[in-house]
Amino acid sequence: MSNQTKTMKKGEKLFFALADFYGGGGQALIGVLYFVFLTNIVGLQPAFAGAVTLISEIWDAISDPLMGVIGDNTKSKMGRRRPYILVGGCLLAVAFALIFFPIGAESQIVRFVYCAATYLFYNCISTMINVSYSSMSAEISKVSEERDSANVLRLVVSTASAAVCTLLPSLVIDAYNSGKIDVTTFYLIVGIGFGLLFALPVVLCAIFVEERVDVPEEKKKFSIKEIITPMQCRPFRQLVGMYLGQALCMDVFSTGVAIFAMYVTKPKGSTTVFLGIFIAVQLLAFPIINKLIKKLNVNKIYGFGLPLSIVALIAFAIFGSNLYAAYVCVFFVAVGFAGAQLTSWIMFPHAVDAGELISGKRQSGGCSAIMTFARKSSSALVIFLFSLVLQFTGYDADLAVQPPSAQNGIKYVMAFTCIIFMVLGFVMAKRYALSAEKNKQVEKYLAYQREGRLDELSSDEASELESLKKSLS
Repeated sequence: MSNQTKTMKKGEKLFFALADFYGGGGQALIGVLYFVFLTNIVGLQPAFAGAVTLISEIWDAISDPLMGVIGDNTKSKMGRRRPYILVGGCLLAVAFALIFFPIGAESQIVRFVYCAATYLFYNCISTMINVSYSSMSAEISKVSEERDSANVLRLVVSTASAAVCTLLPSLVIDAYNSGKIDVTTFYLIVGIGFGLLFALPVVLCAIFVEERVDVPEEKKKFSIKEIITPMQCRPFRQLVGMYLGQALCMDVFSTGVAIFAMYVTKPKGSTTVFLGIFIAVQLLAFPIINKLIKKLNVNKIYGFGLPLSIVALIAFAIFGSNLYAAYVCVFFVAVGFAGAQLTSWIMFPHAVDAGELISGKRQSGGCSAIMTFARKSSSALVIFLFSLVLQFTGYDADLAVQPPSAQNGIKYVMAFTCIIFMVLGFVMAKRYALSAEKNKQVEKYLAYQREGRLDELSSDEASELESLKKSLS
């Protein structure tokens, strides 16, 4: 039996899912800690700190699509994705150790150059892993149910990882701010400990998980046309919008919450409690959403609670300076946002299938590159936005109490940018073109297309296929 047709081995789904401990947790940790690390530990001015992430995104605009094309063109005994996951996993611990090294140079320029260079290196490794791993999520099986179950398990790991890597780093930064640990201990925990924790499951995934996909003979070229080809698929365009809306909201919240808790709420809040509310709601909502996925269109689950979140964010902007009111508002934001947080990657393989039906090419790498670039861009844009807000509203990391202008800037940028991004996701979810019925049609005709049997279709089926393609383009 060929590798393209056999089902996944026992335990293989687990190794695949465990690799997303980095996917869920790595971005969560960067979102919670990295900006505060740059400003409060390294001592960079907010504008310099924002520029570090912005520079990396200029490179990501090239490296993410390039990695997608490289992966799609690779042929090896290990497959198209696994070699890059393996190499990236081995280098990930090194990259983490470098980006969280507390460089003590006196010059702002020297600190900035070091942080920018190491963060660029980290993003190259992150691109190598995330683009390849996300592509692999659509290629671990040709059986839709098996692939979906593996991606649901991946989502469980990612959600749990985001919980661990949101709450523990918030405890670490709280301990550092209160003087309970010094900078060396901070570095050993975050730079060394978390780097190794993320790297191990990525390496194990590369070793034990197989790819099951037909590799096309035609080589792809690195060109703008090739990069944007996946965007010809309407469901994929909408999925990118939904994913961006969800990711940007979480990045706004996770980037701002530590500073918000330290300087805005009265009495002083706890980063851990704020983030814990979000994580607890996710974990409680997951089994409910997992059952709903089998009964409802996923896009409806995505957008169902977003109006509640938007109302809660308006209340947050008005009453958020009161700690207990802020806790209540964040709880309702989290409840309404749970569906959006937990559905995007379940939809990804189906959007890739739709794109293959339209173009005749399976562009997992290109689709993954766009999704990965969107995700990392969202984080960088949010950090840069926060850096500008802090810079121009009078934020000073050396002050125990920030001026009212800085406090209001932090609170309002958290509330209203999240509202904008939630509206974006909600609109995309309402317009999403790939219903459960159409998804079944895609699977049916894709099987005919892959086997070269489209000429066997009846006239009614051929007409249905053309109508389906038109609706998905």
